[in-house]
Amino acid sequence: MRVVAMMPATMQDVDNRQAQHRADAQPTLWKSGGRRLMLAYVGLWGCAYDRASGVYRSGMKLWEDAIARGEMMEQALRQRLAQVERRTTKQFGGLQNRFGDNVEQVTRTVADASENLEVELEKQIERVLVNLGIPTRERLERLNQEIDRLNAKLDEELARQEVVRA
Repeated sequence: MRVVAMMPATMQDVDNRQAQHRADAQPTLWKSGGRRLMLAYVGLWGCAYDRASGVYRSGMKLWEDAIARGEMMEQALRQRLAQVERRTTKQFGGLQNRFGDNVEQVTRTVADASENLEVELEKQIERVLVNLGIPTRERLERLNQEIDRLNAKLDEELARQEVVRA
C-alpha cells in the first residue's frame, strides 16, 4: 500500500518562494564574504606596513641616541684620560725629584705605575661599559649562539609547516 501525502497548493508556493529567495541571496553573501575577505587581506598588509614603519622609526631614533651617547662617552673618556695623564705626569715628576740619579729605581717605579694605571683604566672603562648596559664579548657570543639556535628552530618549524601544507 502506498501513502501519498498531499500538501495544499498555497503551502508549496510559500516553500518555493522561500527557496527562490535563499537561492537569490546566496551569491550576494558570497560577494559580501569575498569582499570582506579581500578587505581583511588588504587591511592586514596595511597594519603590517604601519608596524614596520613604526619599528623603523624607533630603530632610527635608537641609532641616533646611541651615536649621541657614544659622543658623550668619548668626551668623558677623553676628559678622564687627560686627568690620568696630568696625574701621571705629576707623579712622574715627583718620582724623578725623589729618586734623582737612581735611574733603575725610577724606571721600575714608572713601570709599576703605568701597569697600575693601565689596570685602573681598564677597570674604569669596563665599569663605564657595564653601567651603559653594553654587553661583554662573552655575553654577545652567548646571545649569538642563542640567536643561531632560535633560527634553526624557526627554520625547522617553517619546513614542517611547508610539509604539512603540501
